Formats: sequence, structure tokens, C-alpha cells
Amino acid sequence: MDTGTTFFTFEDGKYSDVMGKLPPADCSDVTELTHPPITITLENVHGKASDYILTNKQYMTHSGPESTARCSPAFMQIDLPAAHGPGMILGEIFIRHFFAVFDRGSGEDFDAKLALGTSCDTPEAHSRLHTLTASQPIFGADAITTAQPILD
Repeated sequence: MDTGTTFFTFEDGKYSDVMGKLPPADCSDVTELTHPPITITLENVHGKASDYILTNKQYMTHSGPESTARCSPAFMQIDLPAAHGPGMILGEIFIRHFFAVFDRGSGEDFDAKLALGTSCDTPEAHSRLHTLTASQPIFGADAITTAQPILD
């Protein structure tokens, strides 16, 4: 997982395989048949596997005007150093659909932990978040409209 990487990354062989199966296309031609859901299976420290499923609306990017938009899978090739691979990076395209908690522990590689849960964007979730954060200060409209950019 990397919050500083936008796309999914695959190494050379895997990248070619994925792009061969999920090629860029006109968005109007993208369907569940042409670009089916993808499943990312991750294992926890106890060996229990969990599936994370993304639809083509979640793993594709769009460019151009709506009527002629092109859709491309949000994947790119990055070859990891041998000491850290083989592997892939799950970037923001993946993380935005899940609630992620990063815990570096002592800072040692063996002590790092990551927890993932399905995020939800519902009126009930928004109401609960509003309740949980009600006592926290917010920026008022005056602060937003009077903010000045710092440019040199």
C-alpha cells in the first residue's frame, strides 16, 4: 500500500498480462463483460485471505468530454528492486475504496501493520461522522473566502 502512488503497479510480465485483458477503450464500450470486476486477495499475518473486489467504475480512469470519453485501467508498470519484489503497489485508486489504518509500530519492517475495512459512503455514515466530529473546530466560510494563496 502506498498513499503516494495513484495507480496500481505491476512488474513487467504482470503489467502486460493485465493490460492485454483490460485494454483502454471508449467509455461507452466498457461493460462488465469487457472489463469485469477485479479481485485483489490479501493475506493477514495468520494466513487468512480476504478478497477486495473493484468494479470497472472503480479501477478505470476517464479522460475527455463525457460523450467521447476514453477509459483506461489505472495500472502502470514499476519494476521493484529484487530485494523488495516480486510485488505490486496498491495505490490511491485501491485505497480510496477502503478504510486503511497504517501502524509503523517501532519503525522496523517486521513491526509494521496495516488494517483494511470496506469504506461506506451512505447518509448514515455521514451522520455518524458528523456526530463523532461535532465538537471539533471547523473553518468557517469567512476563513475560506479570505484565505490568500502564498505565491512567490
